[in-house]
Amino acid sequence: MQSFKVTNFRSFRDTTTLNLTRAARNVNDDFDYPDTVPALALLGANAAGKSNLLRAVNVMFWMIRTSASQVDEPLNYTPYMLGQNAGAPTAFQVVAVFDEVRYEYGFSFDAERILTEQLRSWPKGRQRTLFTRNALDHEVWQFGDSLSGSNQALARATRDDALLLSTARVLNHEVLGPVQQQFASLVRSLSSDNFGGLLQNTLEDLRQHPRREAQVRRLIARADLGIVDIAIQEEQLSEQRQEATRRLLEALRPDLANEAVSSDLARPPLQAVMTHQGAVGHVEFPFAWESTGTRNFFVLLGPVLDRLTSGGVLVIDEIDANLHPRLVSELVRLFQDPERNPNQAQLILSTHDVTVMMNVADYDVLERDQLWFVIKDDDGASFLRALTEFSPRRGEVFSRNYLNDRYGGVPRINSHAFLDLWSFDEQGRPNDPDDQQSS
Repeated sequence: MQSFKVTNFRSFRDTTTLNLTRAARNVNDDFDYPDTVPALALLGANAAGKSNLLRAVNVMFWMIRTSASQVDEPLNYTPYMLGQNAGAPTAFQVVAVFDEVRYEYGFSFDAERILTEQLRSWPKGRQRTLFTRNALDHEVWQFGDSLSGSNQALARATRDDALLLSTARVLNHEVLGPVQQQFASLVRSLSSDNFGGLLQNTLEDLRQHPRREAQVRRLIARADLGIVDIAIQEEQLSEQRQEATRRLLEALRPDLANEAVSSDLARPPLQAVMTHQGAVGHVEFPFAWESTGTRNFFVLLGPVLDRLTSGGVLVIDEIDANLHPRLVSELVRLFQDPERNPNQAQLILSTHDVTVMMNVADYDVLERDQLWFVIKDDDGASFLRALTEFSPRRGEVFSRNYLNDRYGGVPRINSHAFLDLWSFDEQGRPNDPDDQQSS
């Protein structure tokens, strides 16, 4: 992915572009696309909008994957709410390269329908328009001369609240169907909120890929967690738990046939058992006994290795949740290394941990063109600034200057005001004049 653009989504009021291309001085010719960053970090204060930006990425690609099949489901329309332009459309745009061809795809929508949609490509460096859609002009469709296939039938089959690109996959359009597949598989999004729910996915993935499981074993053993080995086992459910699970499945999915429920129950859940080195030798611990940071690190290794193997973009919101900064740095370093990342997968992460931007010692993993700040203005609108905009000098310690508020994106908190919250006069009134006036 080379860029992502969002307009009027949650705290992002104005058009905002996240640029994932490299400065000329930082290109890496060992990658197939030297001008594309393999990793990028977003920093900023709480509530600045980091999660909203990553959520926008997730929503766009979720719509690409599913909008054609989401019948009678409302569009994910959550515009900026602190302004006067109520009802304005949300817009997304992405630029990505597939099979050495650059694509630019974008769309806009409101609560009711898709308003605009367009797809362009640059085969051999020459621009061509594959299609454009403009519902603001009586649902005008235009298809490029180079686009073969049943285009008018595709337009007629596309619902007002569905993307044509998503519908193209359902109808197996000979050109747009494969393009939709490439976009649909491009991005995988994770959040610290759902790390726990990812455990079964990671375990199943490792069970299916023995080489990847061996890589996880080695990474865990070298992460200084006290773990020397892991084992993935099937959890044996008692008859009581099987019956309780059956009733739950039937209640949640009454549309499933009895044989489908039985099939699900026949596949017992997997569990991870960690082996530690102790004074009495090797001791096995249940996964639940491990620290939250160890569990999160293990769960992340599945998606990380999947992307490093297959390519694409991995988006992780709050990657530093209970993880030591050194572990975060080492995960980032995997994406920076062409040998470990042969398909040039990309990692986009948000964090409050400034060590990810330390350009010293073992933490020096990100260049200045890989660091961005999310800042909120006086109207509560989020915007982006790249570290490169500040023209940092050679040898400048990025993390120190960030904490000293040279770049913005840090909380503006008056520590004296915090202390004054405990200061009252004899009548029990706050000594802070602002508090007295407001009361």
